[in-house]
Amino acid sequence: MEQNFIKMNQGINNWKRYTSSFFLFMFSMFLGSIIYFLALIIFAEKDGNDQTYFDFKEMVGVNVRPEFDFIFSNLTYVIWILGMALFIKLIHKRKLKTLITPNEKINWKRVFWGFGLFFCLLTVTTIVDALFNPQDYSLNNIQVQDFLFLFLFVLILTPIQTTAEEVFFRGYLMQWFGRKVSHPLVLSIIVGSIFGALHFSNPEMNYSAFFVGSDYVLSGILWCYITARTNSAELTIGAHAANNMFIGWFLTMDDSVFGKLPSLFVIDNINPKTTLLWTVISLSVFTYYSIKNFDNKKTINDELEQDIHSSFK
Repeated sequence: MEQNFIKMNQGINNWKRYTSSFFLFMFSMFLGSIIYFLALIIFAEKDGNDQTYFDFKEMVGVNVRPEFDFIFSNLTYVIWILGMALFIKLIHKRKLKTLITPNEKINWKRVFWGFGLFFCLLTVTTIVDALFNPQDYSLNNIQVQDFLFLFLFVLILTPIQTTAEEVFFRGYLMQWFGRKVSHPLVLSIIVGSIFGALHFSNPEMNYSAFFVGSDYVLSGILWCYITARTNSAELTIGAHAANNMFIGWFLTMDDSVFGKLPSLFVIDNINPKTTLLWTVISLSVFTYYSIKNFDNKKTINDELEQDIHSSFK
């Protein structure tokens, strides 16, 4: 029988080990955040512009070009994923790969399939929305070299950022909570809601706490459900990267976690209800085809039967 990704039995996975690794994972992210702020401070001091400085009260770089802030902020995720790779090996005696797939090797075809389908869905829904609301979209007034600079670093850094989040939420937390919660939907609601709630501090929430928050939670739950049903985080690693790379390359707006990047288009008059509608459509289609093509129901059912039988012993 194929090994269950959620009920991971590789390495040592008791609750004491999970508690220890959790705090070490958080330490890795904290260390990455410190490096981010140090990079901002040094850059603000050394860039030769008197208007650029680091505001220690607000903890932000003032007048720092958003593409440089983007690069520095992603250092957090580089340190975080390196920390997770180190501590999953030291504490749980297994590889980082086990937080992505239970198999011997990562199936890159799945990753790129998830990336390709979700990128296409985002492209189609954005074009349709632009056709209905052309007044909300305009070409960004940017230099070609600035966009190419952004394009390169989004290509390099964004997959690291999104993979770090997927490894932690769809891998680590689902495996930890999955030790006690067997039903894939219940597990997905728990971990997916945590994922969504931790995005509530994003500036996009200023548009509408309810609708934008619902967007985050829905994304978290469905990506967790896809992970449980397909027995790996490969599809969601691809989809999450597609989502953030698409936004980074093509769409910039006020009150965005990405900042005013030199993306190709600017969006005005954000309607959070419409945005949530397009998210529901994109995620529904992605979930349907992911489960249709990669469902691993047999492994899930076998695990559920084992849990039921063990509970009567």
